[in-house]
Amino acid sequence: MDLPASAEPLIFPLRGRDGAIRLDAGGLHHPSGARRGVAYTPYADLTHLATSTRALWLGARRSVYVLGRSQFEDESGPENLVRALLERIAAQPEGSRQLARMAEVEELARHPGTLYATRGLAVVCTLVYALQILLGEHLHLVGSFTGGLFLDGDWWRAVTANLLHGFLLHLVLNLLGLLALGPMVERPLGTARTVSVMAVSAAGAMLASGVASTIPVVGVSGIVFGLLGAVLWLEFRYAEALPAWWRVPRRGLYWMLGISALLTLVPIIAGAAHVGGLLGGLAAAALLTHRSLGQRRPSPPAVRAFASASLAVAAVAVGTAAWLAANPAEYVVRHAERLLQLESTTADELNNVAWILAVDPDADDRVLELALGLAERAVAESGRSEAHILDTLAEVHFQRGDPEAALAAIDEAIALKPDRDYYHEQKRRFLGEREPEDRPFYDPREDAPAEEPETPAEPGLRI
Repeated sequence: MDLPASAEPLIFPLRGRDGAIRLDAGGLHHPSGARRGVAYTPYADLTHLATSTRALWLGARRSVYVLGRSQFEDESGPENLVRALLERIAAQPEGSRQLARMAEVEELARHPGTLYATRGLAVVCTLVYALQILLGEHLHLVGSFTGGLFLDGDWWRAVTANLLHGFLLHLVLNLLGLLALGPMVERPLGTARTVSVMAVSAAGAMLASGVASTIPVVGVSGIVFGLLGAVLWLEFRYAEALPAWWRVPRRGLYWMLGISALLTLVPIIAGAAHVGGLLGGLAAAALLTHRSLGQRRPSPPAVRAFASASLAVAAVAVGTAAWLAANPAEYVVRHAERLLQLESTTADELNNVAWILAVDPDADDRVLELALGLAERAVAESGRSEAHILDTLAEVHFQRGDPEAALAAIDEAIALKPDRDYYHEQKRRFLGEREPEDRPFYDPREDAPAEEPETPAEPGLRI
């Protein structure tokens, strides 16, 4: 007896070692995405099929599989495979209902919407970094986040710290993550809900950072990890409602999580902020998602109100920081006075501000007295074990007209880092062998402990 057409095996040859895609009575055998791996997907598990000039997407409940058009021996192989799959699905007992659901997903894919939240945040971070180049470290002093300063009244830091970055590569990597993950959240959730996810992620990142560490934190990575949390929720809860090309293979998600976990072990990485952002984004997505996905379906009024309030708070926070940064000399002095009073201030925070005050050509006796207090406390809290902090104390003494005290402090730094030319050149300067204004170049990477990777990040700053 002849088999029905839907039960006859059907082969779609692939190039090289990829073998072939084989359709049998219940499903298809296809490359899994792993090296020479093969997966089996029942027809009933297929959720969306899409082709482009470069690839074929097979959306399924347990993952999405991407096959390059160049993998097929036949140029029209992807389209032929999609037609064959639709015929096989139609022949299944629940095939008509499955095809109707797939048609809804395809309709959703036709209206991806504009990525206002994702692109807007990327533009803001880029503009803020341009300001950092123009204004220097003063923006970090005004906008970086620590729990102590936040609890002391600097509420805006919970917003502005997300927009600052330690160095160019830090910004670039974060923007790549934002532009990769943002669309996978904003397309299905819409702009208002995505803004809400970002707001909760930012708050979660700063809250976790404030609890876990006293070291200043900057960077939009907490929000990026929040978007990753939202992507995880959407993938594992709403996979069958998402267009295939709005998703990422689950193997890729597992790799992202694994690499992210390893990065938290790097000393300069703000691991707590990443975890807080991830959990915040996942929780927000869980509260905000429902079956009617897509930007064409407006978010509930309460969600739109929360998103609007979040943007308003962010605007006020940025405006507050900008107003404070408009007069950096005055702000740095007031900031120094506060740091001396706060018990939670770290040695590196004290040291950074002391250095800024010490090298200011307009610093008067009052400013240098503040710098001395900061530097002495930083040296004490570091146990006189950090050469760069002792160097700051030496610089302050030198600027105050006390070369003997400067030489004593720089000799301690040289004893800790005898191979660093910088400290020897500082000593020559204090001895009068170099001009007082001829300060040698200092590279903070050379003072990092041997087990830490070299990085352009500032001392005492986590990203």
